[in-house]
Amino acid sequence: MTSTNRQIDELDRTLLTLLATDGRATMADLGRVVGLSRTAVLARVQRLERDGVIRGYRADVELPGLAAAHRARVGLVIRTPDVAGYVRRLATLPGISEVETVTGEYDLLLMVTAPSSGELDVVLDTISGWRETIRTTTWVVLRRYG
Repeated sequence: MTSTNRQIDELDRTLLTLLATDGRATMADLGRVVGLSRTAVLARVQRLERDGVIRGYRADVELPGLAAAHRARVGLVIRTPDVAGYVRRLATLPGISEVETVTGEYDLLLMVTAPSSGELDVVLDTISGWRETIRTTTWVVLRRYG
């Protein structure tokens, strides 16, 4: 349920799926797929943004000619009653591009990128030094497909 107590319907779910696949899709393009006018799609998307369902848009870029950034997935076990505050603190660190809560052994899963292994190490040391961080496990990404 959103803050307006309105449930997300199948049309909203379809729009969200389309936007997750192509965040640059035009309202007219989305409308053609779901059978609505551009104006009707725009109203739905604006409501989803206002209600916090769509939290933002981002570009996933890799600059040509630069050495590949060091990438790592990091599993975190944390102990804090304020997970949201912990996540906000993570978001202030350089190179944190994804933070997800997950089930299983870890509480959070991160994607961290850095221009050098030394800078990656600094970010990992920072996170490990926080009192709420119980344990980290890091998987360095060797190759990315797709």
